Amino acid sequence: MDEPTAAWLLEHPGELVTIDLDSTSVTLPTGKVSQFPIEAFARYCLMNGTDELGYLLSQKRTISAYEQRLRA
Repeated sequence: MDEPTAAWLLEHPGELVTIDLDSTSVTLPTGKVSQFPIEAFARYCLMNGTDELGYLLSQKRTISAYEQRLRA
């Protein structure tokens, strides 16, 4: 995120901000909106309420099908 926003956050611990993962933005109480970077998989996990293990378990059928093709 940009330096002025990062500095504001550090100077105002405990302030309520709005984080929008859809648009990868943070809105400060002042109204300023700033974009922030986030890795695509981390964003996916946060938006879907899962973690790495949960994601892998959700892909069990696809993984099993792949393993079966390897054995064939």
